[in-house]
Amino acid sequence: MALFFILLQMLITPSVSGSLCFERSRLEPAETFEGFSNYINFQHLENLSEVIHIVGTPMLITHIYSEYPEYGWVEAKDEGVTCVDDVSRAAIVYLRHYELFGDSLSLGKARMALNFVLYMGQNDGQFYNFIYRDHSINTEGRTSKKSFNFWAVRGLRALCYGYRIFHVIDPSYAKGLREKIKPTFNQINGFLKYYGEYEYYNGVKSPRWLIVGGDRTAETILALLDYYTVHPDDEIKVMIEKLADGLVQFQMSDPNSKLFGMHYSWRNIWHAWGNSEVEALAKAARVFSSSSYLESAKREADNFYLFLISRNFLHSIKMHEGKELIINAFPQISYGIRPMVSGLKELYIATEDDKYAKLAGLVASWLEGNNQAGEVMYDLKTGRGFDGINNKEEINRNSGAESTIEALMIIMDITDNPTSLKYFYYNLKETNEKGNYSIYRDVSGKEIKIGWEKELRAWNIFENN
Repeated sequence: MALFFILLQMLITPSVSGSLCFERSRLEPAETFEGFSNYINFQHLENLSEVIHIVGTPMLITHIYSEYPEYGWVEAKDEGVTCVDDVSRAAIVYLRHYELFGDSLSLGKARMALNFVLYMGQNDGQFYNFIYRDHSINTEGRTSKKSFNFWAVRGLRALCYGYRIFHVIDPSYAKGLREKIKPTFNQINGFLKYYGEYEYYNGVKSPRWLIVGGDRTAETILALLDYYTVHPDDEIKVMIEKLADGLVQFQMSDPNSKLFGMHYSWRNIWHAWGNSEVEALAKAARVFSSSSYLESAKREADNFYLFLISRNFLHSIKMHEGKELIINAFPQISYGIRPMVSGLKELYIATEDDKYAKLAGLVASWLEGNNQAGEVMYDLKTGRGFDGINNKEEINRNSGAESTIEALMIIMDITDNPTSLKYFYYNLKETNEKGNYSIYRDVSGKEIKIGWEKELRAWNIFENN
């Protein structure tokens, strides 16, 4: 069945209770897995991409920014034209597409993207991030200098994912990936030498051995899990277990708090972007049959995720001991939504509980206009993922690599789950921040309510039949 985005802007009218009521036409649901796959449009990502040759090797690079309305290439001022952070994302999305559909073209693009990541990785396990227009490496920029920073863990994630795939279909290429992966273990162990030590920030206890924070640690765990499926070495197992133990401890544990279950991102801060702790712990729980990892992942999904849904999603939260929380609703970006969808998907795989598949579909529908601006954030016709929601009246219609790839990943995360697909088509009827709930409704009138019941002192999901 052909799919088209026929989505009207949401009409928002305040109700007497202070809630927001939403009325909007919805997409015609896809009836098959193949039908929903039509949502995966690589057109804009391909427009952002370019094949270059460095030292005689073809490399796919992804240009960073693309601005409305022309959507041409825009480089990052003083940084460069492309970076490991975004090219690694491209490698991951193409590898995922290959896994889902066996697409050989996607596999070829993934290989060329991995070639760039290999080139930017150094023999000591650190990575540069940016290259300039002349393809020289930016070696001095704050967001590019050789280090084991956020772009390095993203690069490691791409290399380990690629290693798992190519180990089967091209062992020779996989060997080259492994040779670049192995030096990163020394970098990881440089953090793990502090295992058992803690730091405190505004009353928040932070394990000192995390890879800078919870978000980068989660990305590292996901990378190592891919590597471990090929090489189940004790050394890798110990690294994963220590990092996962740090995430379990770096979590809001007060059951009376509305933030109960929240995994901190860094110090005393939670932010939506890259907050992949649920995904990492749920996957580690499945690989190692760990109840503690699974319970930690469920604690966030069963409580804090529902808080976020009841507020129609947030940007960041900062804790100050003895003071009110600093909560920012905006900006909201696909990179803040995708980790939730991926985490819920992994929890469904680990538990086979349909609740998580339902929630994955509802969260993914943020792309469809179930968001505070009531705007579609992924354009099917062009494959553009818009850069963010600035406030309830304004979205950023630029479409850079990060937002486009993260939107595509959201779609792919729910593509092969019929339950998630069903709830993706629910329409956000009402959000009541004062009452702490959101209500979604399907075309037949069936409703699902996500909210806080004070009498039960717990977050709950209520669904009518």
